[in-house]
Amino acid sequence: MTSPGVLVLGSLNLDLILRVPHLPRAGETMHSVSLERQPGGKGANQAAACAALETRTVMLGAVGADEAGEVMRSALSASGVDVAAVRGQSGVATGQAYIHVAPDGENTITLHGGANQGVGEAELRALSAALHSAQVLLLQLEIPLPVNVEAARRARAAGVTVILDPAPATEVLPPQLLADVDILTPNEHEAVTLTGEKDAHAAAIRLFEQGVKNVILKRGSRGALLLNAENFREFGAPPVAVVSTVGAGDTFNGALASALAHGQTIAQATSFAVQVASLRVSRPAGYGHLPTQRDIES
Repeated sequence: MTSPGVLVLGSLNLDLILRVPHLPRAGETMHSVSLERQPGGKGANQAAACAALETRTVMLGAVGADEAGEVMRSALSASGVDVAAVRGQSGVATGQAYIHVAPDGENTITLHGGANQGVGEAELRALSAALHSAQVLLLQLEIPLPVNVEAARRARAAGVTVILDPAPATEVLPPQLLADVDILTPNEHEAVTLTGEKDAHAAAIRLFEQGVKNVILKRGSRGALLLNAENFREFGAPPVAVVSTVGAGDTFNGALASALAHGQTIAQATSFAVQVASLRVSRPAGYGHLPTQRDIES
């Protein structure tokens, strides 16, 4: 691994992926075509994606003292992520996600937080101890919000770039958190949810007006939009045959963090993240199919 460092404070979930004829409608019961069990959670996914791009990556989070927790630790370690700071909690289950995937690759996700909801002071202490060797901190909203607020404050004070993936977006974010975040990376649905705007472009502008220094709007097959004091710029995605969109947004964030840690500008990093995420959706889900630096350079 190269020297630039990324810290990821966030969730670790065991994903149960059900492939279905179509996404379930309200009140509908259906048979799945297949069932897969894979490591996941936004935090873990972003850490694995970052490590696949030859970036030193440290995962901070919690799992249960159960088989699922061991699966998560082993999968991340095999992906090149440092899991020494992943804490085991007794008496609570490792987080799980139930994912329905339609034939066109679109998906819906239901989360059970489990041990992720116990992330707190222990992880903040580990974060403080690791900030001196990091360039970027990646956060999401699958752990308690006050932990994210404090983590962003500490990272900003240490001069570390803070990226927040506001997912799942269920509430207005505290002004203090927005002030300490360098880059916010909502998808279009999340941007609308966070602002109440009906249009995603208007939502991105509203977030910038609320004090977010850099808003990167993830737009799926249409790439991304970067909004800051110098840019209102679209980055188109190359056309690909979609196999699975599971984890695409997480791959985007991991690639963004990797590029920034290696010294790219935010515009360069956004372009790189779009490229990596586009390659990701052309492959099956799972850490073994994450794009590597060699894939990008070939």
